[in-house]
Amino acid sequence: MKTFDLCKEYCIGCGLCKSELHADMKKNAKGFWFPNLQNNEKTERFLEHVCPIADNCLNEQNIDIWGPYIHAYAGYSTDVSIRKKASSGGVLTGIALYLLESGKVDGIIQVTADKENPVETVVQVSTTAEQVLACCGSRYSISSPWLHLSECMEPGKTYAAIGKPCDIRAVRRLQAYNDSYQPIKYLLSFFCAGLPSKDANAKLLATLGCKEKACKSLTYRGNGWPGTVTAIDEEKNTYQMEYSQAWGGILGRDIHPYCRICFDGIGECADIACGDGWYMDVQGNPDFTEHPGRNVIFSRTQIGEELLREAKENEKISLSDWENIGALRKIQNYQYTRKATMRAKKLAYRILLRKFPEYDKSLLKNYATMVPVKKRMKIFLGTAKRIVQKRI
Repeated sequence: MKTFDLCKEYCIGCGLCKSELHADMKKNAKGFWFPNLQNNEKTERFLEHVCPIADNCLNEQNIDIWGPYIHAYAGYSTDVSIRKKASSGGVLTGIALYLLESGKVDGIIQVTADKENPVETVVQVSTTAEQVLACCGSRYSISSPWLHLSECMEPGKTYAAIGKPCDIRAVRRLQAYNDSYQPIKYLLSFFCAGLPSKDANAKLLATLGCKEKACKSLTYRGNGWPGTVTAIDEEKNTYQMEYSQAWGGILGRDIHPYCRICFDGIGECADIACGDGWYMDVQGNPDFTEHPGRNVIFSRTQIGEELLREAKENEKISLSDWENIGALRKIQNYQYTRKATMRAKKLAYRILLRKFPEYDKSLLKNYATMVPVKKRMKIFLGTAKRIVQKRI
């Protein structure tokens, strides 16, 4: 069963196999969740229709490398404290607050830091502004938001869900497979470059000089933009590191195997997706010095477009047109390059007999024309080298 083998190889641990198939979940050596599945027709059918790994990312609208969208905006939370605390502009927090205050939903299904172990995450259904604000900011640690999704939802109530692009893709597919999840009215996502492992987080704390067992608080970004990584131990000692060093030197070097070949890091299945809307310096490159936070925002569905406009009208967020889509090639260079070079990665995986998702060939071919041959060759050779060295 081809789908079963592929999903088993690259399971991202969203948790739906536990929620829907009642599969036992375990953690591997890197701390990533994976299910113990029965290889039968029921499982195969579920994976084909729901698992994000099995999706070929084909959409008649997503010829654009930034995926399907109605409108692109620049924006941020109108609440100065949220804008500062958030990883970038705080737009998703502002939208979540509006959804609750307006009564459009009864709860926001989202992840937050585990109070007992801030390196880990837990899922909560936020029903108050205080709970939403407690979830503000990125978590660069392992999360499996849908482990208990069916239990999170109460009959007669409606919800919004916030998650990584793969998590949102899973719920979008689940809704088409099982009508009982239609009460999740809004799907919100953020740009993602990968899910760091348990080891990566342990190395981060060790480099900071904070003992993992003594760590009581760990924020990966925020309190500025891009902000700093900040750990606080039980004696209230503070340890900090520049975000660029933390991600580029530690966290981003040890991520989930699927993240290296993920075709959607920009929330293409969400109603609204947000990323860092970096400003440009005089040379036309992203400026990573401290600024007030700003999001680039895509409304990907009519539902998302209407929600953004309502949140703006109710003064929860500030919105303006994103005037230069072409600039995103540099501002979000990683996201642009990962899609444009995916065909080269696929070739390396296939030549070296590694499993690879069944992405739509026409999309891969189309996106490959957006980067020079030299760049594609570099990615191919680098990927092949890492496979041979068993680094991926």
